[in-house]
Amino acid sequence: MSVVPGDPGSLSACAAAAADVARRLEASGTALAPAMEALGDGWPGRASVTARRRGAELAAGAVAAAEELERLGRELQDRATDLADLVARGRMVEERAAAAGLAVRDGRVVPAWGVRGEADAGAVADGTVAAERIGAELTLVLHQHRRRRDLLLADLRASTDRLAALSHTLRRG
Repeated sequence: MSVVPGDPGSLSACAAAAADVARRLEASGTALAPAMEALGDGWPGRASVTARRRGAELAAGAVAAAEELERLGRELQDRATDLADLVARGRMVEERAAAAGLAVRDGRVVPAWGVRGEADAGAVADGTVAAERIGAELTLVLHQHRRRRDLLLADLRASTDRLAALSHTLRRG
């Protein structure tokens, strides 16, 4: 298990799903607009005007929702790439720790279990310096992960709000 939580593959799959839904929704909205406009040719009257107006609003709403989902898909894919990079950096930190006779446990760099060699003051001091240096790298990676996760969550909340507002407008009619 990586010291950096998360699964870049799942995040990328979510991005692909959002982009796929966006493409299908945009195609539906684009196809609906001319079909609704064509209703006016053989259907005069107030009911026709109302139906065409609502159809045009629905088509525009579908295209707007598709644009938001496409933007969200790109954002999710960017975050999946960032997460993959952070996971790789976390693995490198773990490897450097292991090479120095240290281990990463609970988000900290600590001495590895077992006998590591002769106990002398120089070796202990070198181990402490290595643990501090590698611990600083680990702290940086974990901080960047938390920051990027928080930005993604904020973007997901904002996107949810935009899509909910769009939905509410379409339902209000």
